[in-house]
Amino acid sequence: MPNILPAENMFSVMEMTEAINKLPLMPLRMAPLFRQRGVRTTSVAMDIKNGRLVLVSNQDRRAAPQHMAGRGTKRQTVTLPAAHLPLMDSLLPDDVQNVRSFGTSEPIGVESVINDKLLDLKNSIEMTVEFHRIGAIKGVVYDSDGTTLLYDLFRVFDVTKNTGTITFPTGASTTKKNPILKGILDAKRKAQQKLGGLPISRFEALIGSDFYDLLTGHELVRKPFEDWQANQANWGDNDYRKRGFVYGGVTWIEASEVINGRSVVDTTKAHMYPVGLGCFDQFNAPANWTDTANTIGQPFYAQMEQRDMQRGYDVEVQANPLCVCNVPEALVELTATEAKVD
Repeated sequence: MPNILPAENMFSVMEMTEAINKLPLMPLRMAPLFRQRGVRTTSVAMDIKNGRLVLVSNQDRRAAPQHMAGRGTKRQTVTLPAAHLPLMDSLLPDDVQNVRSFGTSEPIGVESVINDKLLDLKNSIEMTVEFHRIGAIKGVVYDSDGTTLLYDLFRVFDVTKNTGTITFPTGASTTKKNPILKGILDAKRKAQQKLGGLPISRFEALIGSDFYDLLTGHELVRKPFEDWQANQANWGDNDYRKRGFVYGGVTWIEASEVINGRSVVDTTKAHMYPVGLGCFDQFNAPANWTDTANTIGQPFYAQMEQRDMQRGYDVEVQANPLCVCNVPEALVELTATEAKVD
């Protein structure tokens, strides 16, 4: 990895922060869905407008216009705090002394070791932010333990959580009907009714491993799945069809990861969400340091201090994200079930 820390200004918060943001990001799946927005405060106030369309009846031209009578946009403001995700490591003389650079016989430099530690710290925090993004896609964001609630977007926006069931038929009659496709289309209709005219490009769903196996292995879906597998090489790197199996107008992305002993998505669940500009935001608040107070937030911050008697350095990296879905009423949690369908 090339050196990115200028030796003449190694301890500046500005230079360290610039360095950490230049390091490569992990290839995480949910990050492209979220619009990055820096803010100057540690909490974000959001105006929520519960507007709806009103059908206007035909009237005599001499009559007075209809009155909205309270049926128009209602506005409320809610405030959510950004998470504070600091992580630190130390560079000690033993990390450098008698250690050669990778692939050479030359002694390793301090800057190279610091770069490696910065990247390790950044990757751990970025994975944690991705966990928050997945929470926003599900509508409920938890801390890293998977049980401590940070915020429930359904409560914050005062909307009802949408749920649905996908029935996988068993028995000899499975080719007569396709309840799988019907369940998917019903879920999409639920979401579309709640979008309120927000333009979107498609729907995606994070899907648990058992649900994914039922979907892709069922005889009603097996042929489209095999066609999707066979055609992946023909699509460009940015083609959304490479993100997951596309069926029923939904891109199904298997999420079988386990973090801290908990599955990211329950094995029999799927979480459908709209994809489009304005659906998801990640607000980045300033770091918890004097130098960065009231400045526009950055995705990552880094700072380094020398230890007493020149016995090494302490390095801290932090992020202060708030990941939200702006239309939680358009999220749909689906459950897989098997049943005989006549």
